[in-house]
Amino acid sequence: MLRRFCAFPAVAHAARGCAPLWRGVSRVLLLAALLALPAFAAEGLCGPTATPPPRNVPDEPFAETRAGRTLDEPDDWSRMATATALRVYKALDDRADLVALPIRITPPNARPFALAYQNLLATELVSRGMQVSLAPEADAVELDFAVHAVPVGPQQPVSAAHTRPDDKWEVVLTTTMWRGNRYVIHTADGFLVRGNELGKYVDPDAPGHTVRPFRPRSVPMVNR
Repeated sequence: MLRRFCAFPAVAHAARGCAPLWRGVSRVLLLAALLALPAFAAEGLCGPTATPPPRNVPDEPFAETRAGRTLDEPDDWSRMATATALRVYKALDDRADLVALPIRITPPNARPFALAYQNLLATELVSRGMQVSLAPEADAVELDFAVHAVPVGPQQPVSAAHTRPDDKWEVVLTTTMWRGNRYVIHTADGFLVRGNELGKYVDPDAPGHTVRPFRPRSVPMVNR
């Protein structure tokens, strides 16, 4: 017992010798905490981090069809709808004023592609947590798409495409999402189809797809 009491002064002396070291370590830890504080404060001021987009969709929509490749329908129709839904997801994620509003999809015509694409796109949007309206709403964000066809080669009317089934046509799909008087999304992509498949995409009798022949008329000349 006497030896234990005699050992206490030695322990206290050793502790007093280590005190400067502990003070130095504590100062280093305090400095590290102060340097890390602005990063956490900045993150809190900027708000929560945006939810990353789903990773099961391509980052480059229509990458496989831009180089003049034909479509393998309906798989490519579904893939295009998935890519468009990703674009909408990213655009609305940056717009806090629009992210909670419903989306109204308007097809350009009643052709098989337009109707199928509308349903596929609605499915992809709803599966990602976005609202899609069934009827017009006053606060809806409008999403529509247009389909145009251009012959690859000599100019010819769309109505004559079925007479030359092996001719290639470039189908241009333009997707537009807008709110008020401003665009939110405006993209255009193209892919190739054959003449015997063009009727699935465009209406030959629709405005913009039929070129009316020019009718000449006589103009009287008056000499003065």
